[in-house]
Amino acid sequence: MRIQKLLTFLFALLLVTSMTSCDKDKDKEPTNKDILTSSIWKGESIWAYGSDISDLFMDELGYDIKKNTVKFDKAGTYVDSYERSSLNGTWEFADNDKSIIFDKGTDDEYTATVLMLTDKELRMEQTIEPEENDEEPLTLEVRFIR
Repeated sequence: MRIQKLLTFLFALLLVTSMTSCDKDKDKEPTNKDILTSSIWKGESIWAYGSDISDLFMDELGYDIKKNTVKFDKAGTYVDSYERSSLNGTWEFADNDKSIIFDKGTDDEYTATVLMLTDKELRMEQTIEPEENDEEPLTLEVRFIR
């Protein structure tokens, strides 16, 4: 009789354990949207032509990328902050999450290519067209970290 109770208890324990370990939510990989919107991104560096040009931006324009933060919301809005000012807008993934369209349908619309998106790092690239026709376009890579 004692062995039967023990076997019944072990079977019940095995059943409960196997049911709780099959939770599909824990096995689900986060989407790019989940990763992008999970917390605030802090500016790390600006790159062009394979070199970190963050100091050049600071010297020439007085812009310190490390003072820049961006918060993406799952509802498709973002807040881009620099020191005490901020810019609000909309965003959406495009091209199978390889690009982000900012402020779609407005005069300020632009697209950034997502070079890297992990839980710790975001790298985006944008080509800036020159104001004068005789100049070459400039491609900048902006790197953010958490």
